[in-house]
Amino acid sequence: MNGSAISLGDDCYQLTGELTTQNGTVWYGDQLNLNQPFDLMFQMNFGDIDANGADGICFVLQTVGTNAIGESGGGMGYLNFGTGSLGIEFDTWQNGENGDPFQDHVAIERDGDINHNSASNIAGPVNIDPFGNNVEDGLNHTVQITWDPATQTINVYYDCVFRLAGQVDLIGDVFNGQSLVYWGFTAATGGSYNNQTVCLQENILSVGDQVDICTGASALLSAGSSADGTYSWTPVDFLDDPNSATPTATPPVTTTYSVNFTDLCGNQVDADITVVVEDLVITIPSILEITCQNPNVVVQAESNLNLLLNYNWAEGPTSILEGINEDNITLNSPGTYFVTADFEGFCSSSISFEIIENLTPYTVDISGIQQLDCNNIVSQITAISNGDDAQFFWTSGGNIFGGNPSIQVSNPGTYNVSVTNPSNGCSSSESIVITSDFAQPNISAALQDSLTCIRPSIILEGITVTNANDYSISWNSELGNIISGANSLAPLVNSAGEYEITVTSNENGCSSSEVIDVYQDEDFNIDLSFMLFPNIITPNGDQKNSNWQPFLLTNPGFDLLEIFDTYELQVFNRWGAAIFETTNPKAWKANDVEDGVYYYILKYSTNCGNGASGEQTGNIEVIR
Repeated sequence: MNGSAISLGDDCYQLTGELTTQNGTVWYGDQLNLNQPFDLMFQMNFGDIDANGADGICFVLQTVGTNAIGESGGGMGYLNFGTGSLGIEFDTWQNGENGDPFQDHVAIERDGDINHNSASNIAGPVNIDPFGNNVEDGLNHTVQITWDPATQTINVYYDCVFRLAGQVDLIGDVFNGQSLVYWGFTAATGGSYNNQTVCLQENILSVGDQVDICTGASALLSAGSSADGTYSWTPVDFLDDPNSATPTATPPVTTTYSVNFTDLCGNQVDADITVVVEDLVITIPSILEITCQNPNVVVQAESNLNLLLNYNWAEGPTSILEGINEDNITLNSPGTYFVTADFEGFCSSSISFEIIENLTPYTVDISGIQQLDCNNIVSQITAISNGDDAQFFWTSGGNIFGGNPSIQVSNPGTYNVSVTNPSNGCSSSESIVITSDFAQPNISAALQDSLTCIRPSIILEGITVTNANDYSISWNSELGNIISGANSLAPLVNSAGEYEITVTSNENGCSSSEVIDVYQDEDFNIDLSFMLFPNIITPNGDQKNSNWQPFLLTNPGFDLLEIFDTYELQVFNRWGAAIFETTNPKAWKANDVEDGVYYYILKYSTNCGNGASGEQTGNIEVIR
């Protein structure tokens, strides 16, 4: 009992008296198992103050504990219980802010929320009395609450008439997976009040239709509330009192007992309870394995009988768990273990079990191109594991690249992959460093000589390459012509034009290009039909007309002596005697001859221009 609640004896409890701002709760010591159906019948008395009586009583399921108490006044002791509770309110005061109707009403709510307009309102409100009568009449009224876990339905009856049903997943939704809950009653007053009570019977909780015991043990039977307190059990064999509400049965074999009684609604009830008698057997049903994912193994013992057993866990002769009555234990070491279950000294069962260790990770290696360059702008790196079902996880610099064995990367950096063995959660990891090299060769080239008639082909010179150690060369020219050396830094060319050199690094595939211009001299094409000799020479030392040599009429400044491949010059005096002969193209200076007229013959050939050969004769006068 909590707050203003007091015991009146005979399993009756006054939750509030006729005082303002009262708040009382009373809770049953044994929890209900919501995996099993229940059928509770009890009596409620809402007091005898009608017009100003307040505030009401709630039947509550909760996981807070036996000290739980909510807010007084319109909260009826249930308001603000929080999550993990279900309340069935029998409200005798209209609070408009909560959507209350004028009549005394009943509703099913959750989470300590009594507002009928909220999502926490499961069912109702409807009139408590099926005919809309006032329930604050000072009389005891029979209330029945039933729960069917198969259909997840909770039903409410008032004075043996169905009033309300709610369908809700109590375990999964309301109580977050918990199946054992406390149950009891809350009530409160505010500015108005009433004397509000509930009365139960000692055997309000039926044991259900089956009770398990081990051989030699006994079971306490209970069939629910009786209107007159009388019961008749058959057969009477192995019962200590066949007319008791709660007889003790000690059958040596499985036996079905039938009980007849009148319930609080005046209905004749015939119920069967089977006492199952078996030898106790406990099992450890699951595979027990310590893994990286689950380093702590929860070992759950199960029994063939629904009994409150005492358990003792051991590793060899040494106990590893202090205390008893725990059906599970958490272990973190492999080995052989033992568990013994005992039921009040009547029977026991032992079993050994093994905990194995599975901590083997998969191996992982990484393959792939480790340098990004002009040959490999993108690298595909692949993790290789010895596990067919391996799970991969790639990261780099805080970025996540997904769970495929292979990823494509386009940026340098360190790439990490972890591979997980899904059977045990164990992981191993590996990393690969991806570098980059996009350095291009640097090309520099000097100005090139022009093509001339004398030099119709040239070697491109002065070309250097830096920022690359191992490279290959290619040339391209639309108008030019490369004779040889097309893969060298110094090709031989014989045509004017633009020559593009491309240097490619053999180390990273990156290339650079440079255009080199080759020009042709304007005198490249020589026409010897315009070749003449001067007709006079004046070797007087004034450096004028002192060298006698052929010249082009169209380009007198061009030195023709450089273009001859053969050059046979003879100069004769007037008597026909040769005074000068040469096969070496050079000028005649006439320094050692007398003034006069001389005769010459030149035989020549050249490959310059379009090529030419011939003979030219004439006279020359020497004057000093």
